[in-house]
Amino acid sequence: MKLTGVIIDCASTKFTDSATGLLKIANETIIERQICLLKQVCQEIILVTNEPHQYLPIVGSSIRIITDYFKGSGALSGMHAALSLAKSDSLLVVTPDMPFLSVQVITSMLKDKIETGVQLVVPESQGQLQLFHSIYDRSCIKSTEKLIEEQDAGLVNILEHVSFKIIRNEDLLPISYRVQSMEDYQRAIQFNETNKIS
Repeated sequence: MKLTGVIIDCASTKFTDSATGLLKIANETIIERQICLLKQVCQEIILVTNEPHQYLPIVGSSIRIITDYFKGSGALSGMHAALSLAKSDSLLVVTPDMPFLSVQVITSMLKDKIETGVQLVVPESQGQLQLFHSIYDRSCIKSTEKLIEEQDAGLVNILEHVSFKIIRNEDLLPISYRVQSMEDYQRAIQFNETNKIS
């Protein structure tokens, strides 16, 4: 089954002058790390951002860059845009502040989606559902449209409208790590050096 990798730039926390995905770990930006890894398992990669000028010098034409259809709905808007334009029926959705994606976890999640036929496969780490680094079916677009119309709904509310499977494994902790502060960034650099991740 084909898979589209989607990077949704919806970060509400901004602690640097540039986008978080442009921070460097081991001499490459987080988004470059993501693209390199996603190319191993995805036939298409989409970046959803309303500030494409920040990323173009880094990613060039190596991936598709699209913008939200609906403004002001955060991750739901980005999700809707990706679900509308993706070429695959399955979409892995992440954010550009996640430096430790996993090919092994992604491959396992896609297998689970195929075997169970659910619309969403979502990891659970430290008791929290990780709606980013999850695999969504394109059929989720109807649910995202409904939630956008409700205006006060968030991405977590999609669980009320779709069939899903939760995967639980303590080894999932690194993939759920997000860089949302300078302290997070320093910890990510240290973790990368300690674990020799490149």
